[in-house]
Amino acid sequence: MSSAVLDAIAALAPRLTDAAARADEDRRLADDTVAALRDAGTFRVARPTRYGGEDASIRTHLDLSSAVARLDGGASWSTALWNGSSWITSLYPGQAQDDVWGTDPDALISGTLMPTGTAEPVPGGYRLSGAWTYASGIGHASWGLAAATVEDGLAWLLVPREDFEVVDEWYVAGMKSTGSNRFVVRDAFVPDHRVLRLGRLVAGANATSATAATFRAAFVPSLVVMVSGPLLGLGRAALAHVIDASADKGIAYTGFDRQRDSAAFQLLVAEAASAVDSAELHAYRAADLLDRHAAESTYPPELLRARCRADASVAVRHVTDALDKLMYAHGSRGFADASPLQRIWRDANVAARHGMLLPQVNLELYGSFLVGAENTVSPFV
Repeated sequence: MSSAVLDAIAALAPRLTDAAARADEDRRLADDTVAALRDAGTFRVARPTRYGGEDASIRTHLDLSSAVARLDGGASWSTALWNGSSWITSLYPGQAQDDVWGTDPDALISGTLMPTGTAEPVPGGYRLSGAWTYASGIGHASWGLAAATVEDGLAWLLVPREDFEVVDEWYVAGMKSTGSNRFVVRDAFVPDHRVLRLGRLVAGANATSATAATFRAAFVPSLVVMVSGPLLGLGRAALAHVIDASADKGIAYTGFDRQRDSAAFQLLVAEAASAVDSAELHAYRAADLLDRHAAESTYPPELLRARCRADASVAVRHVTDALDKLMYAHGSRGFADASPLQRIWRDANVAARHGMLLPQVNLELYGSFLVGAENTVSPFV
């Protein structure tokens, strides 16, 4: 990815930060915000080159979402999920990719992994019905990824906007602007070329494909690592806000007119900064491992794939720990509605509870491989 895209994202700072509070209230990103990110190239780089993209590496996915998160957490989470869904769509047959991007190179895709629909086999494909919750950014998406169980296991079925409706039910404490609503499909026909079997991908079928390197990355850990990116940027945003404010903000009931002069404040900031540093080290270690194996067309062993999942969880936990320290360092003013710090804190803590990032799951999974025990945690490694 050229630095021009990151520079273009940084140039959106006043625009996106000003729009973030309103998007939080509206529980939806403004169309102007999505358009600005599109024009900056934020979504383009995640597409295959034959549709004007750049075959973004897993590291680049982290770079993009963390850069956006420094401006707006909700926009960053949506970016990570849209770009991750583009990565998934790039694993479909070429005909499905043409369906999505052939006439609209800027098409966004949203979806969920929980198989809450039914897919009945019919000649040439399936009849799909069901409802899928927590589909981040579905209101701006032209296509939906709907998980369902088919004859040979779990699959993602790709459906166009005219085949689903969005139910507005996303009322949450954080990540409000992601509009992670439910989408409903009623008896839609999905042709075979728009059905992606997940079992073969979990087993590493894409690792030796003839596609660009990034699309050979290990399927499950790549998706897990991608969704850790927004937390990295939120940690950096909070750290910068607290440090900037410390030059003029005092500490109540003390003799400190400036927080920055307090050794106790300095220690909290140093601990928080080190935690954010550690988060980045873990997340980027995982991304680099996945990119390296993808470049070599090799499928990482289970232990390393589990470690990548653990790295993402450890990174996220470091960020939430850092945010707690920063809230103490900054003081109660950080919880005022007018402060961006409270939104960062809410967004990060909600994002950290995403099912793919839960440390009790990912660390148990990693531990089972470390000690050579049977994996009874999850088949998605």
